[in-house]
Amino acid sequence: MSTSDSPTAPDDRPAMSRLLDRPNRPATIAESTKASAESRVLRREPQFNLLVFRCGAEWFAIPAEYVVHVSKVTNVHTLPHRTNNSFRGLTALSGAVIPVFDFIGLLGVPPAAENILRKPRMLTVGTAQESWAFEADDVPGVYAMPRNAVKPLPLTVEQSPRRISSGLLSTVQGSTSLVDPERLINEFRNAIG
Repeated sequence: MSTSDSPTAPDDRPAMSRLLDRPNRPATIAESTKASAESRVLRREPQFNLLVFRCGAEWFAIPAEYVVHVSKVTNVHTLPHRTNNSFRGLTALSGAVIPVFDFIGLLGVPPAAENILRKPRMLTVGTAQESWAFEADDVPGVYAMPRNAVKPLPLTVEQSPRRISSGLLSTVQGSTSLVDPERLINEFRNAIG
């Protein structure tokens, strides 16, 4: 009996060694190369980082470059004859005096149900030269989203005079309004009068 006629001896090497030592088929190499190239194309898709937050019953996202600071809720000092349902007063954050607004009152956002857990945070948005603060009921974090994930607003919202959203996103939290930072800041300016 020749050696070619004998049954093959069992391979006692660990399974991972057998897997890595097996010969690659040209078709497998071609498929892997194509998949790798496609994943690189997907990663090049323009993305932006968004801070997601909840005020009342609504979820919002704002481009992270407009977020100056996220902190614990601080004391707000009212100003005589200046505070209203939109402008709450002033607070000190990181050594600066910042105007504070009631996001829900300013935009008419419906309040959250009483059974929804609140984890309030003070969000400061704007630029290094001009900042505005408001209290959010929840801030789960910053998410990278592809720019093409932004869907258009419904016509009823698009034509609203106090619209601050520029589109809608689908996030882990559900339907989320993408905040246009310039429109939001203009609402803050108008609330001060």
